[in-house]
Amino acid sequence: MKKKFKEISTWAQRNWLAIIIVLSVCMMMFLCLVMFSWLYGYWSNALANTKFELSSCWQGISVVVAGLGGIVALAKACWTKYSTDSKYNSAAGAHPYKTETAERGK
Repeated sequence: MKKKFKEISTWAQRNWLAIIIVLSVCMMMFLCLVMFSWLYGYWSNALANTKFELSSCWQGISVVVAGLGGIVALAKACWTKYSTDSKYNSAAGAHPYKTETAERGK
């Protein structure tokens, strides 16, 4: 179990940008679903008097926006780490993944 966790963690560190993009797309799709639900409820209240609770959609939108804020914070933390590594741990103009240790191993 510990080995599997380390493998997943290593994979996540290598693919952090893809993970953030997928999470953002999922959250935006959920936001669109909540907004469509709100729009349907708004029109059904007006046309069919269905008594759809519109405040529940506002709560859903608030949760999705908070989730997007969390994703943005995660993206900023990862991007800052990448930027710091690129700036201080590699020579100017060199590719950040080509370190001296990697070149010595070849």
